[in-house]
Amino acid sequence: MMSTATAVSDAGDRRRADALYRAQQSLIHHRTDRLFAALMAIQWFAGIAAALWISPRTWSGAISEPHLHVWAAILLGGAITALPVLLAWQRPGSVVTRHVIAIGQMLTSALLIHLTGGRIETHFHIFGSLAFLACYRDWRVLCTATIVVAADHGLRGWLWPESVYGVIAGAPLRLIEHAGWVVFEDLFLIVTIRQSLADMRRNADHQAQLESTNTRIEAEVARRTEELRQAMDDTARASRQLIEANKVLEEQNKELDQFTYVASHDLQEPVRKLVSFSRLLEQDIDGDLNEDAKRDLQFIVDAAKRMRTLVQALLELSRVGRSAMKHDPVDLNHCVDDALEALELKIDETGAVIKRDRFPVVIGDQTMLTQLLQNLISNALKFTEEAAPEIRLTATGDEDHWTLGVRDNGIGMKSEYAERIFQPFQRLHNRGEYEGTGIGLSICKKTVQRHSGQIWVESDIGRGAHFRFTLPVADIDPPGSDRNEGDSAVELELATC
Repeated sequence: MMSTATAVSDAGDRRRADALYRAQQSLIHHRTDRLFAALMAIQWFAGIAAALWISPRTWSGAISEPHLHVWAAILLGGAITALPVLLAWQRPGSVVTRHVIAIGQMLTSALLIHLTGGRIETHFHIFGSLAFLACYRDWRVLCTATIVVAADHGLRGWLWPESVYGVIAGAPLRLIEHAGWVVFEDLFLIVTIRQSLADMRRNADHQAQLESTNTRIEAEVARRTEELRQAMDDTARASRQLIEANKVLEEQNKELDQFTYVASHDLQEPVRKLVSFSRLLEQDIDGDLNEDAKRDLQFIVDAAKRMRTLVQALLELSRVGRSAMKHDPVDLNHCVDDALEALELKIDETGAVIKRDRFPVVIGDQTMLTQLLQNLISNALKFTEEAAPEIRLTATGDEDHWTLGVRDNGIGMKSEYAERIFQPFQRLHNRGEYEGTGIGLSICKKTVQRHSGQIWVESDIGRGAHFRFTLPVADIDPPGSDRNEGDSAVELELATC
């Protein structure tokens, strides 16, 4: 298929090259015809002037009249000039026109030679005429002109040698010599014509290739432009669909949050009663139960407490998603202080060492951001081994976002769980190993998303975890804070006394 397409393209280029070649030839023929029309008219008047200058009048006794050469220049010259000039203006570019012009030009040379009495200098008019005729770039025109010259010299050299050679007696060798020089010039001009035609052919081929290349490029540009337009239309359509899908998803999320809130709220009272009555039952019949029954009753009490904890966690999660959010300037340094104050007892118990960078001022909800930092720091305090926790609160930024982080030296986790832990009720350990509901990181994720940010974790087993989240840069200057003036980082070491 490719070779066929290439062959068709080559054939099209060849046809176009031929058309360009013929058009260039036609232009040359038209232009040269008009050139010779003017030249032959000028030669006619020049012949008349030469006749008047050389032999204006002839005398017969006392009677004087114009010389026969003058009448020959006027009448014969006019007859020779009339048809070529007429054809040059009526049918420029035709084959007949240029051959008639070649004949007329050679006959004009013969007339001028006759008017000058066969002067050898006038014979150069023939060579000049042949050079002019070569402008047609048609070797056949030179052949026609050469035949006319040979016939004229042969006929007049036999019948009237004085008219051609300026001598009374003719000589066959003169004809051969004159014809030889004409043929010599013809050969040189024919070679030049062939070279010129070859150049024209190459130019036509090159022009055709350029046009073909431009056509292919334009077609390719048009095709790709159409593809780009279609891609843009598809992108716009997909964007509209995505916006609609996001709207639907937001509505569904709102409905889900509302359902979660209502369900959790309505479950609180039954769960509270279940816990209360379980305790009352335990107190009322404590002495009447054997060990197995006591253990079973304790399972009921523990399950009820666990259910109450989960319901409260669900309420907190739904409250983050549906509560109104403030958009005020918030100094995150104050949020860090409040979070550390809320976790002061836990910090004292674990002997944690906390290092903190200077935090920025952002736009958001101070309560939600404080809870976010408190959850992340609490998480770092919780998942530790025997060594005292070392926690680093980091803050870096660029033109658009602040990247804040909580890094610890805890137990860490496999990187494959980096997404899973942000889902509700997802735990990587048994409840007996580490306390918690599995809802804290879900609350963190929803809080960050509501502040137009992202949250992720970088961790590995035994190497701790680095929770990081982004917040948009606020277009305000951070207020001065005495607690963070001086160094770029403040180190707090809180240990058990």
